[in-house]
Amino acid sequence: MGPKQAWVAFSFIALTADIILALGLLELGYDWYPVALVAGSAALIYIYVLYKRYHVEVVPESDILQFDDVDDLRILSSIYGLDIQGTEKDLRERLLTFARANEDNAFVWVAPRSVISLGSALEVPTGSALATERPADMPSGVSTRGLFGGRTRSPERLKRLRACPICDNRVGKSGGICGECGADLEFYSALSESKVGKRLISEKADGVRRKLRYDVPLLGENR
Repeated sequence: MGPKQAWVAFSFIALTADIILALGLLELGYDWYPVALVAGSAALIYIYVLYKRYHVEVVPESDILQFDDVDDLRILSSIYGLDIQGTEKDLRERLLTFARANEDNAFVWVAPRSVISLGSALEVPTGSALATERPADMPSGVSTRGLFGGRTRSPERLKRLRACPICDNRVGKSGGICGECGADLEFYSALSESKVGKRLISEKADGVRRKLRYDVPLLGENR
């Protein structure tokens, strides 16, 4: 079951519970107006949070090729509900296949694994499986790393940065590379301007900050 269908199933359960709770409060003698107001507000807040947090951009092929960190590819795969196992090439191929399958959509629904698991548990088996298309051969590498969304690199963007988007270390005269975690400051700064980028950076930052408690190589170095 895909994220969109999983959210439909989960939302049906959540909104049904909201209605049952409202009916229960009415049975207890509460006035209908405050009950309706609270139940309606809860439903609207749920829908708003759901749309704002889990309706994210589809990263196009050209941008997927800019990611040169396997952790980024793994996190992005997790956000889209794809398999996170395999090598950098495996992860990139799955993401490219996903991007091609959704090239006509600017946004796509994503969901936590718990929601997908719940939706799958409620799904009626059909006895058929979707075939996975193996993507065509992709370029072996990218000569110049661009920025997310086709943005161009600019010294002005670096000047506006006060802290690393990944480890929150204060930005100094580092030539665009964080001296603490080794992140490409401008790349992740541009990435953070998108909804999917904010999710990726949030998950990546948690992992990097945990690693920085120990003596580990900078991002991009051999481990």
